[in-house]
Order: sequence, then C-alpha cells, then structure tokens
Amino acid sequence: MLDELGYDGNPDKRLLNPACGSGTFLVMALNRVQTWYAAHRHECGFGEDALLRKILHNVIGFDLNPLAVMAARTNYLLAIRELLRHADAVELPVYLCDSIMTPSEYGDVFTGGAGNARRLKTSAGDFTIPAEVTDNREHIGRYADTLEACIRDGYSPDEFIERCAADAIPVTQGTLHRDLYGHLQQLDADNKNGIWARIIKNAFAPLFIGTVDYVAGNPPWVNWESLPEGYRQYTALLWQEYDLFRHKGYKAKLGGGKDDVSVLMTYVAHDAFLAEGGRLGFLITQSVFKTVGGGEGFRSFEYEANGTKWHLPPLAVHDLSNFQPFEGATNRTAVFIVGKEKRTFSYPVPYIVWKKTTRDRIAPGLQLPEVKAATARTRLAAQPVQSQEKTSPWLTAPKEALAGIRKVIGASDYRAYAGCCTWLNGVYWVNVVETLSNGELLIENLSDVGKLKVKHVQAVIEPDLVYPLLRGRDVRRWYAKPSGHIILANRTDKLAGIPEAEMKRRWPKTYAYLKQFEGDPKKPERGTLRGRSGYRKYFKPSDPFYSMYNVGPYTMAEWKVLWPEVGHSVRASASGPSTVEKTKPSLPDHTIVTIPCESPNEAYFLSGMLNSSPAYEAAAAYIVLHPSPHIMKHIVVPRFKKSDGDHIRLAELSHRCHGIAEPKDEDDLTEVEVKIDEMAARVWGITDAELKAIWETLDEK
Repeated sequence: MLDELGYDGNPDKRLLNPACGSGTFLVMALNRVQTWYAAHRHECGFGEDALLRKILHNVIGFDLNPLAVMAARTNYLLAIRELLRHADAVELPVYLCDSIMTPSEYGDVFTGGAGNARRLKTSAGDFTIPAEVTDNREHIGRYADTLEACIRDGYSPDEFIERCAADAIPVTQGTLHRDLYGHLQQLDADNKNGIWARIIKNAFAPLFIGTVDYVAGNPPWVNWESLPEGYRQYTALLWQEYDLFRHKGYKAKLGGGKDDVSVLMTYVAHDAFLAEGGRLGFLITQSVFKTVGGGEGFRSFEYEANGTKWHLPPLAVHDLSNFQPFEGATNRTAVFIVGKEKRTFSYPVPYIVWKKTTRDRIAPGLQLPEVKAATARTRLAAQPVQSQEKTSPWLTAPKEALAGIRKVIGASDYRAYAGCCTWLNGVYWVNVVETLSNGELLIENLSDVGKLKVKHVQAVIEPDLVYPLLRGRDVRRWYAKPSGHIILANRTDKLAGIPEAEMKRRWPKTYAYLKQFEGDPKKPERGTLRGRSGYRKYFKPSDPFYSMYNVGPYTMAEWKVLWPEVGHSVRASASGPSTVEKTKPSLPDHTIVTIPCESPNEAYFLSGMLNSSPAYEAAAAYIVLHPSPHIMKHIVVPRFKKSDGDHIRLAELSHRCHGIAEPKDEDDLTEVEVKIDEMAARVWGITDAELKAIWETLDEK
C-alpha cells in the first residue's frame, strides 16, 4: 500500500493512520523515513535532531482501543529509539480518540448561563469543555497542553485563565473554564493522577493535527447493522452528510443496506485529514466494489464539504481475496488507493487481481517480495456495470474482453425471484415415507435441517399441498433434480398463507400437522411457527401462522430456470414437472433463484444464454458471492421467440447439455457448450474476435 501511495519516507511529507491498531503501518512508515534519511542525509541539510522533530510532527496514529494505542506507542518508541538521544522528552503522536466522531461532533451540546459547552464522557466522570476552544482546531491542542502544565505546576484557576489569555487562547467563558480546571485539580488531589488533561487532548486530536499528504491504514470492517446502537445514532448524521446509506423504505426493511463502517471512515478521513492532491490508501473489503444493495453511496466517489465538491478518484485496486492475507479470517481483502481532487475522473480504473501460484499457504509473516514470488498478478480494468449509473457495482475484466462483455450488460426482458422462504425448514421440508391406498401421504419432517431444530414427527396428510423440493445442492449447471418435498400452504396471489378456515375445511390433516408447531400466539418462542423472525417481521398476528415468504405465481410455474444463489457465477438449469409427480411443479427453496417460463423451449433457451461464456464472464466480473435475482437487471436476455431460428437452435443445444450433464460426460458437454457460446454470441451481436477474447479470459482463470 505504501508503494502504491508513492510514500518514499520523505520526512517532510505527513502520513496518518486513523485506525492504527498496534502500529504496523506507523512502524513501516518510520522505517521508510529513516531509510530515506540514510540515503539523503548529506544533501538534505538537517541533522538527526531535526529528523526526530519532523517524525513526531508528520507520522501520526489514532485508535479507539486503549490497549492498541499503548501497543502502537510502544512500537513507535522502539522504531525511533536510535533518535531519542536528541531529545529530553518526546510526545508520541499516537492518540486515543475516535477518528470518525470527535467530541466536537457527538458530544452533548448545552447552553447555560456561562455559554455553550461540550461534554466529554470518561470513567472519571463528564468533563465540561467550553465550545470556544473545542470548536477551533487552532485552540484545543494548546488549551489541553496549558491545562496539563498548569495542573502539574500547581496553578490556581485564575492563574490558569491568565496563562491562557497570554497564549491567545479564548477564555471569555470564564466560569466554564474555572469549573473544568477545578474538576481536574480535584482529580489530581484525589491521587487519580494528572492524565486527564492529556485524555482531553487525545479525544480532540483529530481537530488539531491538521491535514496530511497521505492517509493509510486498515479501518475496522464492521457492518452497519452490527454496530452498537448508540454509535449508529451518533454517526447517522455523517452517513447522511456523505450520502453513503442510500437504501430506504422496503429495501432497508429487507436488510438491503450492507454498508460497512470502513466506508464511512474512508469518506471522513478523506474529508477531514487529507490535503488536496494527497492520497488515501486503505485495506478494505473487496465487496464494496461489487455488492448490489451495499456500497452504492461509496461508489459515487464524491461528496460536498463547505460548498466544495470533492472527488475520490480511484487510482488502483489490488484484489487479494484469492489468498486471504489475514490469518484466521476468511474475508475478501483489497488495497484501495484514491486521490483528492476538485475535478472529476473517468473510468476504467486499474484493478489488479493477485492469485497464488503455489499450493502452500501464504503466511502473513512473509515479506512483500516473497509474496510476489508466490503469486501472479492479472491487470484488469474496472468500471460500473451500468455505464449510466456510476454507483452500480464494478465490472472487472481485461480490457480486451470488455467490448464483448459490454454487449451482454443491461436490463433483461426477464425477472428473477428468490425461492420459498420458510424460516423454519424443519417443519415444511418433509420426506414422503409412503403413499397410502387412498392417495394420502405418510410423511416425516426433516427435523434436523436448519439452525433451529424441531421435534421429529410422522403424520398422514393430504397430498394436495405437498410439492417436490429443490434445494441448493439439487441444482447445478444443466442439472436440477428434487431430493425431497415441501409443504406449501400459501396463496400465490397474496403474501399470506391459505386462510385457516379454508385449511380446516379442505385439508384438515395438513392443518393438524402444522398446528402442532404453531407456538403460543401471545408469547411466540423460537423454534415455533409464530416465533419465526420473518413471520414476526413481515406478517400480522392475524395472518395464518404457517404463512411463508417469497411465494407468488412464479413459484407455481411448471417450467423454470434455476440457479443457486451462493457462488461466484450463475450455474443455471431448466426445470420442468417432476418425473414422478408430472402434474406438480418443483419448488425452489430460499437458496435458489428462479425465473418462470411458459414452455420447455423457453426454459432451455434461457438457461443456455445464462450458462454461455459471455454471460458467465459478465456476471463473474461484477458479483462477489451472490448471483441473486439482481442478475437479470444486468444481463441482457431477450424474450424467447419461437419464430426465431437462433433462439430455437440455442434451446436445442441447451436441451442436449441437460441430457449430457446428468452422466457428466465432460468431453461431449464441452463440445456442445462451444456451440452454445457461438449461438449466444450471435444473439448478442458479439463478434468472433470479441468471443475469442472472452474465452482467453476464462482460460486464464
């Protein structure tokens, strides 16, 4: 990251890590400074005493964790130990503070007879600090230093006021200043030591350190919904000011917003600390570049501050997700470098993918040259998947393949849907033990599936509401075969279940089976149908207690195209009526995405288009792990026309693939898939050269 920032260790350049942890970035920077000085000491014109002063002014760290700050200060001290002989005392510029929300922003503001003030909450009680010093970055640092010196040297409150005035620190709110000073005197007299003025200085450090040339670090990766409620409330205004959290209404209700606090820290640090023309580099989750439903505000790469529109032009992204550089953590890591400019920028952005070339694990302790030797780097180009929507997820692909992939990008004529969501699979998912002579079914529930286990029962129920079930493991590329059954007691024209009165009249045995899992309507418990989290969130208590979610006319379509919702790409299959229960459609569970079709040929055509190399590469180029229903908003698939010869030919080839896939004849499958690619390319207008570039891209993977 320091290389990408262009930080060579020049001690006159300032660097800040706003989430420094134990100080790794700071130590790396300090080592570079001392290496730079060793190479330039004869021509730079200053000695080691000046070098130490420059270091202490220009290499800075913030962190919220007291133990992390203690570790960072210790590591900082060790890194400059050879220079300490040039100073009687040093103040290490590693501060215990919140780099996102300083007390000037979230501290309680109140107005009394003595004027405005801020409250800083600490374990020693609340400190009331006059706003005339907290709200001016030129004053708060000197004010805290004066507090500390006067407490140490036994000044009286009036003498403290005089000292401040002499140093041009505003003290017009005299009563508030005297009260604060008296509070600190009392703490000192009670042998609670004299650190509290330093605590105040630390808390307000983000206000007085000024701007820097470089911001570098690894901000915390904490999802918005996982933040403490109090901190969410404190930071809510900042999310709005930077226009980062864009989901409202229904999408927000469904948890569509998956924004991470690292997103907010990026914008705050860029705004508050980075000088114009400077560079910011963060280790950040790679998903912010490719997530639908999160990261949209982040990907605007602009904000307005004090009447000026600032841009964060992305200079480079290094994708390290192939080998998880953090020990003991499975995550998708990226190095992200941006500038700070008033002018806008243009795409594409350099996007470098690192991949292991060895089976051995890449240990975190390896040096950068060793990691480079054990990896290969592929240079891609990144740009929004929807060129007219700059906040849409990034499409990343080699420049040579972008032209062909671009022809695949756009809104489809089809809409995809999520599969049936029960929130308690162990009740709804069943095995059919026996079909009785009267047509009724002896069933047993799959009581051990899912996180919540339920009691295991056998029951005889009517067959009408029992359907073949397709689970995630039942669907793969060109193949879908049900492995169980599901009870669906929902109306398909409305969200809620079939009315209870109708269930009692028409399907009393099915109703009796479900009733034993209902739970107490007044005090619903986990593991019961009324206690399901989704039921409580989306349904009224008066709705049937067995109501399911994501059920509509599309659920009951005889022919469908399906693919698993988890994975790096679309792996589609056509699905028709079950071979055993030919009059009933197979129903997908919540881990399956489905598109309803009107005929077998339409289903085969659609699955052929989605499984083709151009579609595969287009989807893989912008998704991270979830090829959700949003795929059809970004992959152009025209409506099937039975009068179109290309469409019919593609459907025939897809049908052949489905027949080949079950016995897994890879050679025959590859031969037919090449023909599918060529036919799909014709439908999209992709040239032979563009298709070849796409194939070459896939071969490299």
